[in-house]
Amino acid sequence: MSFPRQIQTARLVLRDPRPADAPAVFAFASDPAVLRHLGWRPHADEADSARHIGHELHRWLKGSAWSWVLAWREGPQAGQVIGQIELQPQSHPAAEAHHLRLGYLLARAHWGQGLMGEAVAAVLDAALAQPAVWRVDALCDLDNAASARLLSRLGWQAEGVMRRAIVHPQVSDVPRDVSVWARVKG
Repeated sequence: MSFPRQIQTARLVLRDPRPADAPAVFAFASDPAVLRHLGWRPHADEADSARHIGHELHRWLKGSAWSWVLAWREGPQAGQVIGQIELQPQSHPAAEAHHLRLGYLLARAHWGQGLMGEAVAAVLDAALAQPAVWRVDALCDLDNAASARLLSRLGWQAEGVMRRAIVHPQVSDVPRDVSVWARVKG
């Protein structure tokens, strides 16, 4: 499977993460509110963010996941990294995966501006353009109404609830119920 290293939307550039992005990544990856509905804990320092970036680059090279940072495309903030989005194959080998899972996060200062909708739509288009890919889904904590609204607005279908499926450590150490949202080809 081959994904572009850079994708442009009206306001954003989605590009592969770089070691120099560690300070910007730390700014949102250290915020418990941003990570509230994700399965990882806030970064303690920029070194955690640098390791995270290294891990993402390694996964891209192995083809076990594809991750892009979200950066402003133009204006005074051009190039500023404000979030991340990724696709992860749900079958092996990844090169033949027909099912990908989407995940994303955005710095709190940029919530409510439609930016993640742009990014999700662009990554979905890139995913479904892959001949082997037939399904892209996302898991959404039942308490994450903003994410559910975003997916619904973009035409994703709610397929049901997976009970006790994922631990979101900012909420609880007990596995949480999540809704499954999907887009499929054909």
